[in-house]
Amino acid sequence: MKASAQEVRPATIDGRSARWAQHRAERRGALLDVARHCIHEQGPDVTMEDIAAASGTSKSIVYRYFTDKAQLQESLGAHILEGMHRRLVEDQRLLEADAGRAPTPEERLRAMISAYVRTARRSPNVYRFVTRPSQGLGRFLEDSARLVVEALPPDTPDVDLWSTGAIGFVRDAVDRWMSHADSDVDTDPHPDALSADQLTDRLVQWLLKGWTP
Repeated sequence: MKASAQEVRPATIDGRSARWAQHRAERRGALLDVARHCIHEQGPDVTMEDIAAASGTSKSIVYRYFTDKAQLQESLGAHILEGMHRRLVEDQRLLEADAGRAPTPEERLRAMISAYVRTARRSPNVYRFVTRPSQGLGRFLEDSARLVVEALPPDTPDVDLWSTGAIGFVRDAVDRWMSHADSDVDTDPHPDALSADQLTDRLVQWLLKGWTP
């Protein structure tokens, strides 16, 4: 029996809606990549006009996807954390395959802090843009805290409070570490400064075991 127009139309509309949603998601992701590159090259004060020019489109198109710079900041922060989370999951999978066991809470915390430190070091301008005081920063820190919670045993006492405090501690320490950062992403901020690995080791030790002279 041949389907009527009324029976075919909803599926057609759903298919078009899905394709349009996918197109918008891909276009938004491409604009985020352009914005990240622009901020990396030009600094955290890059304008929406700069991003539009670099993407070969108009400013009005950019504003269709990001209503203002604050939303761009929040979206870019979420985008960065999603990438960090994917890498952490993959690293955990590789460790389980190689060692035949799940990573310990300390190993998970170390991996997360290392990813945070190296992300900041890889692009100081993007890091400064994402961590500027704003509502977007609040979302970034909340999402970061959730990643910490995933690294800890489920029965950890007051895990939400601990993870929030840990993120604040790590962020302030990294900000201080980055304060004399130069433009060479392959070196550490200052000849006398801790390396990225040394900083990670110290932060893990201080968070899990406390400060020792």
